[in-house]
Amino acid sequence: MTRVDYAAIRRTCVFAAALILLLVFARSGASSLTIQVWFTLFVIAATLWVRGQYIDSLDDRQWLISRRTGAVLLVLAVALVGSYQFWPRAGVALAGILLAYFVAGSTITWLRQGLRSDRLRRSLALTLTSAGTVCLLLGIMLLGRASGTAGVLLEYVLLGSALLVLLPLGVALLSELAVRWMCGLSGLRRRLGLAGLALFVLSTALLYALTRSPWLLGAVVVLSLLVVAVVSTTQADIAFVMSAIALLGVTPLPADVPSDLVPDRTAGSLLVAFGDSYMSGEGASTYYEGTDVGGGNQCRRSPTAWAAMAGQQRPFDQVEFLACSGARTWNIQSAVAPPDRAGARAPHAQSGEDRTQLDAYVHDYGAGFDPAMVVVGVGGNDAGFSTIGLMCLAPGMCDRHSKLWTGALEQVRANLRATYRQLAAVFPDTPVVAVGYPDPIDLSGPCEDVTLAPRERRFLHEFVTGGLNRVIAETAAEFGFYYLAEMEASLRVANLQLCDKLNEGRPGLNFVGIRSVGGVAEQRFHPKNFSHGSLHPNERGHAAMLRTFQTWLPDLTTLPARAPKPAPQAPGSGAGLRPVSTTQAAPQCDLLSASTDGCRTQGMQWAKGRVRMLLLTHGWLGLLPLAGIWLAAVAFFGAQRRRLAATRGA
Repeated sequence: MTRVDYAAIRRTCVFAAALILLLVFARSGASSLTIQVWFTLFVIAATLWVRGQYIDSLDDRQWLISRRTGAVLLVLAVALVGSYQFWPRAGVALAGILLAYFVAGSTITWLRQGLRSDRLRRSLALTLTSAGTVCLLLGIMLLGRASGTAGVLLEYVLLGSALLVLLPLGVALLSELAVRWMCGLSGLRRRLGLAGLALFVLSTALLYALTRSPWLLGAVVVLSLLVVAVVSTTQADIAFVMSAIALLGVTPLPADVPSDLVPDRTAGSLLVAFGDSYMSGEGASTYYEGTDVGGGNQCRRSPTAWAAMAGQQRPFDQVEFLACSGARTWNIQSAVAPPDRAGARAPHAQSGEDRTQLDAYVHDYGAGFDPAMVVVGVGGNDAGFSTIGLMCLAPGMCDRHSKLWTGALEQVRANLRATYRQLAAVFPDTPVVAVGYPDPIDLSGPCEDVTLAPRERRFLHEFVTGGLNRVIAETAAEFGFYYLAEMEASLRVANLQLCDKLNEGRPGLNFVGIRSVGGVAEQRFHPKNFSHGSLHPNERGHAAMLRTFQTWLPDLTTLPARAPKPAPQAPGSGAGLRPVSTTQAAPQCDLLSASTDGCRTQGMQWAKGRVRMLLLTHGWLGLLPLAGIWLAAVAFFGAQRRRLAATRGA
C-alpha cells in the first residue's frame, strides 16, 4: 500500500497555487513590481517543492500521487485540452496541459523508484531509449523530404514522440540505473564526475569556438540544466520551463488609440497609411489596444510606428492608420472589386479585421474625401521575405537559391500593379507615396551580431535594395506615385543597421525579437507567438524612418498629385536602384502557391533539409556537452545517496 506523504502533498499544492497565480498575474499590462512579487513567491514555492522531492528521492521514497489518482487526473487533463475546441474559455487548455505535465512527472518518478526490479527497470530504459532514438532518426531523415500535410504531420509525430515522451522517459530510467550504480563506487565515482564536467566545459568551448554563436551557447546551457533536472529525480524541469514561459508571456500594457487616429471627416490634413508590418510598427514593445490579440486581430499597430507619429505632427493633424502586420497586396485591395486578372488572389480582410485596408478607408471617409497624402508600404510578404529569413537562419548558404526568389519578383510586380491601380482610382487628386524597405544589414566588416555568413548578408542586402525595392519603385512610377527612395538608407544613415559597430549592439532592427501577444492564456503562453518581432524595426528604427520621411517631405500646398515621369537614366546611375534586365527569366516557383511548387514550400523544404544534414553530420558535437553534464550529474547525485546511506547506517 502506497504511503500517503501529506508534507509532499502540501508542497505540491503550494507550488501549483503559486504557478497558477504567476500565470494569472503575468498578463498583458501587469506592472513590473507585480510580476517581481509573484515571481519571487513562485521561486520560493518551487524551491521548497523541488527540495522536498530531492530529499525524498535520496532514500527511494515515493513522494507523488497514487496510480488511481494519477489515472483520474490524466483523464481530466485530456478532457480539459479536448474541450477547448468546443468550449474555448481562457486557461482551460493550459490547465489541462499543466495537469498532464504533473501526472507525467509522477509517472516517471514511480518508474524510477516504484519498480523493485533493476532488470525490469533496465529493460524498460533500453526499450524506451532505443524507440526514442529510432523515432528521432526517422524524423530527422524526413526533414525536407516529406511533402503535403500528412508528411509534415508525420515529422511532428516522430520528433514529438521522441523528444517529448520516449527519450525523456528512457533517459530518466537510465539516469536512475546510473545513480544506483554510482552509489556503489567511491574513488572511481569522483573521477567519472570530474571527467564528465571536463567534457562539458571543453565541448561547450569547442562549439562556441566553431560557431561564435551566443544563441547556441545559451541553448546548451538551458538543455544542460534540463538534463540535471531529469537526473535529480525531481520535477525541477517543470519549475524551470513554467517560469520561463510565464515571463515570456508578459506583454506591456496596450496603448489607447489617441483622438488623432480616430476617423474624423473634418480633419484638415489627413495622412493615410496602408501597408504591412514595416508600416504598422511590428517589432515595438507596445501596440494599440485590440491589435495584438493572439488568435484574433494581430495587426500590431504601434504608437511608435513612423507613420503613426508622422500623422500626428505638422503638416498633418490626423492619420488613418490602417497598416497591418502580415498584410499582402490583396489585403489592401478592395474586396468589392473582383480580381483584375486570372489566377490572382481574391482580396480579403486579415484575421480580426472587418474589411480590407482600402475598404476600411472608404467606410471611414468615403470615396470622395481627399486626404493630404497617402503612404503605402507593401510587397515584402508577397515576396516571401519571412521565408527568406528562415532560409538564411538555417545551416548552409541561402544565396545559392537566390533565383528562387528574384525570379518570382515579377509576380510581386503584378500584385503591386493591381493594388496601385485601385489606389490611383480612389485617390486621383492625392499624392501617393510608395515606401520601400530599409536596408537591414551593414556589409562593411565582420559581424558577430547575426548568425549569417558574409555572402548571406550580401544576398539579403541585394534582394532588398536591388530586387524588391527596385520593383516597388518602378511599379510606383507607372502610376505616377512618388517613391521614397531615401527610406532604403534610413537605418544606414543613422548607424542602426545590424552589424554596424557604431550602434554598439543597439541596432534599429531586431534580429531576434522575443515578445508574446495579448489575449487568452493559450495564446499568450504559446511558444509560436514569442518571436513575431524578429527582423523588424524597433522604436529606434522607426524614429530613424520618421526622420527620413520628414526630411524628404515637400510642401504639401505645392506638391502635385502625381509625380513627374522620371528622366531616362544611364545604367548604374540610379539612386540606389539597379537597372532592370530586359530579358526576364521564367520564375522557378509560384509565390502564391501553397503546394510543392510554391516558393515558400520549396524554401521551407530546403531549410529543413539543411537542418537534417547538419544534425546527421555534426549533431554528435551537440551531444558531447549533454553527455558530459549527464555523467557529472549522475556522479553527484550518486554521491549524495551514498552519503545519506552512510549517515543513516552510522
